[in-house]
Amino acid sequence: MTAGFTKPTTLLRNAEVGVRNLVGAHVPADSRRGFTDHMEVMSSKLVLGYKKYPTATNYPTDAMKNAATAGAAKAATIMRKVNDEFAGILMLRSKESTLMQQVLATHFHLRAGEATDLNLKSNVVNKGIGLKAIVEKDRRWVLEKIRQKMLSLSFHLNTGIYLVDIDSSRRDIKAGRVFNPANADQSTEASVSAQKATIDDTTWRATSYKWHDNTIGGYRHGEIHVSLDRLKNYTPISYARIIIHEATHKYFNTDDEAYAHEGTYAGLNLSQTLNNADSYAWAAVSLYCGSVKMGAVADYGNDWAACSKP
Repeated sequence: MTAGFTKPTTLLRNAEVGVRNLVGAHVPADSRRGFTDHMEVMSSKLVLGYKKYPTATNYPTDAMKNAATAGAAKAATIMRKVNDEFAGILMLRSKESTLMQQVLATHFHLRAGEATDLNLKSNVVNKGIGLKAIVEKDRRWVLEKIRQKMLSLSFHLNTGIYLVDIDSSRRDIKAGRVFNPANADQSTEASVSAQKATIDDTTWRATSYKWHDNTIGGYRHGEIHVSLDRLKNYTPISYARIIIHEATHKYFNTDDEAYAHEGTYAGLNLSQTLNNADSYAWAAVSLYCGSVKMGAVADYGNDWAACSKP
């Protein structure tokens, strides 16, 4: 691990303040003040952003950093495996495995042979190739939509992601606005921030949650935030599931239609599951583990180990 470095924006601000103090000039308020001021390259898969406190506080701890590093690595591994599974079916015409059928039924509610929404003409498993199949909205059409997102996730997570520490007990800036840490939800595991708010004289103007569709580079939302403290004892697979979940928010603008541990999860239609972050995250973990996985209500707020696969 590296010792990390001060964020460029913080360095620029410090330099500006230093010059102004040196010449006796007025130091204006920092209109772009952020909370985190340090970055650390943990591996080829992960860069962490956090608030650097005096050495005596030992925050973030090595345990926090190690858990995040292991989680990011596991997320990348999971997505490579999942991408291979979908590519085999859709590009090599492999048969859908029993596991794949179970995962699609559980997390995308694409149950073999059942009528479903999106005006699918066919929901037949392993349907043969025909001229109509080229343009027909059938089961493979749905699998292709899922595959494209899984492929994109694999690309992003395997080329490296930036995770920002929530640090909820002390964070006094949230989405670019002054925030009282006493009002923070200490149970939050992770989130993707909205676009920063802007200020117009005396009135705050909150921006829309989703950025304009023509924004490039995956920055339609802000960065992925994780609670380094809360997740420090999570298994790599549980940490990975959280990263995958949040990555779908960041890169695809998915919503939280329902969480897998909620009773409403089973009632989602196909269209909703294709826009649901937990559907992708739990489907990915299930395909990696080799059996259908899904957190129970009683497990909420704890570490879902998911499986012991290395």
